[in-house]
Amino acid sequence: MSNEPLCLYDVSDHVATITLNRPHRLNAFNTQSYQQTTEAFYKADADPEVRCIILTGAGRGFCSGDDVEELMGGDGLEGLSESDAPRFEIPGVVMARTDRPIIAAVNGAAVGYGFEIALLADIRIAADTAKFSQMFVKRGLVAGASSFTTLNQLLGPADAAELLLTGDLIDARRALEMGVVSAVFPNERLLDEARALAARIATNPPLAVRRAKQALQLARASSQELKTHARDALAELVRTEDHKESVAAFLEKREPQYHGV
Repeated sequence: MSNEPLCLYDVSDHVATITLNRPHRLNAFNTQSYQQTTEAFYKADADPEVRCIILTGAGRGFCSGDDVEELMGGDGLEGLSESDAPRFEIPGVVMARTDRPIIAAVNGAAVGYGFEIALLADIRIAADTAKFSQMFVKRGLVAGASSFTTLNQLLGPADAAELLLTGDLIDARRALEMGVVSAVFPNERLLDEARALAARIATNPPLAVRRAKQALQLARASSQELKTHARDALAELVRTEDHKESVAAFLEKREPQYHGV
């Protein structure tokens, strides 16, 4: 088993770059990579020298969500649904509260929770190879409250509903047309473009940038009612037979059969 970190962390010129590092699994999260990524965001959030954060993925994927094969064999998604006593931390908690601007450089598949953490960034740019899917509904689940709020604000109710209710996969060009991302670049230029954008942010007065970031957070904050609904819905759905059937069908490479139970 490799001892290589599952999340890489680097700081240069006041910019922290956090790289998800499970390329053989398209950077899907397991328990260890969830914790390491969360720790990286804590580190950036606590460092007074960091003025901007870039989040990206190693290899040809950004983040393909949860590693179903690993997580479903252990604590699974029930560890994420019990907010009072979670079994492991997820990076979105820190991402949602940090006052450092976050740029998501989406270099490949951003699926499920991978799409959700991209939406928690302030700015999203994508490689022409990127793909996006809010596939929670295909697993008998729902996305977090922040996805519903952000997609409605970015895309409007109809396009947000299409992504959230179908779970369909869209490519980078469609994501640009819809407003999910602000720019698309050839894959080999993506990180350079992200660094150039981060440098433009980092050269501004840091206290003013943080205050502006806090204002952005307030502007897109989910209501408490939505947060409660999304949390309770996930806690309920993760225990349904349809969710278990979805996971089993995925692992067995067959079409699922749902019965609404």
